[in-house]
Amino acid sequence: MLKQRWMMVIGFCVFRAIFPVPAVTQTANPVAINATNFAMIGITRGQTLQINVVAFPPDPCFAQLGFQDSNSNPIGATSAVALQAGQSASLSINGNTLAGSVGQRVEVLPTVVPTAVVSSTATPPNQCVASAEIIDDVLGVTSVLIPGSTGWPPTPIFGTLGVTELETVRLNVVAFPPDPCIGQLSFVNSEGIQVGNPMPVQLVPGRAVSFDLPGSTVVTKLGQREEVRPVVTSSSGACVASAEVYANGLGITVVYFSPNPCNQLNSSCAVF
Repeated sequence: MLKQRWMMVIGFCVFRAIFPVPAVTQTANPVAINATNFAMIGITRGQTLQINVVAFPPDPCFAQLGFQDSNSNPIGATSAVALQAGQSASLSINGNTLAGSVGQRVEVLPTVVPTAVVSSTATPPNQCVASAEIIDDVLGVTSVLIPGSTGWPPTPIFGTLGVTELETVRLNVVAFPPDPCIGQLSFVNSEGIQVGNPMPVQLVPGRAVSFDLPGSTVVTKLGQREEVRPVVTSSSGACVASAEVYANGLGITVVYFSPNPCNQLNSSCAVF
């Protein structure tokens, strides 16, 4: 038995000597990560929305950071970042500057646009990875953390989420340039039956809209929960969606849900 094992080992070594395993080499032109895209995010007074971006090693990150409202208008400050590998930067916007009263919600689109920087010798890879946080102004506690994405399918797909009488589900869509978003927003219950009336949408590039489902529509008493599923039926363009559950009265987001992103090599992805 021992002799047979030795013969197998020797045979394996001879095979590897004749047919060596190809060496794994790093491509000279790696595909940029640039997970920098977001859907709409809601905030209210007493909260801050912060974009974070990091240069994913071993490459730098060059990008323009900013925010837009639902009408695609720039709001708040902007920042151009030039980060070396491992470095990070942030940009914030405070809900007190956007919402006029307690409980009022404002939907904001964080924008992180990678920018090309050409040196005297070559164009370096641009590897930007972003995230967004909703931060309580008093306690400094992060209540929502959202990873940046390379892009989304043109027609978003959601799973179910729970809502109570004290909450509202909000479905947001934004038409990412250069495409419009034409379709319909709705909700279905756990039986797959539509709840309430659908909302038709026809958005020009850059515009966004929200559609609410109060918890009282599907539950009748305190403590009762109902699972619902947001539905985006897109007939044309690219509708990039997000779903939120927020507390009635306070307007604070308690759950944030965005569809699964595309593979970064998928040409059908919708990106900003």
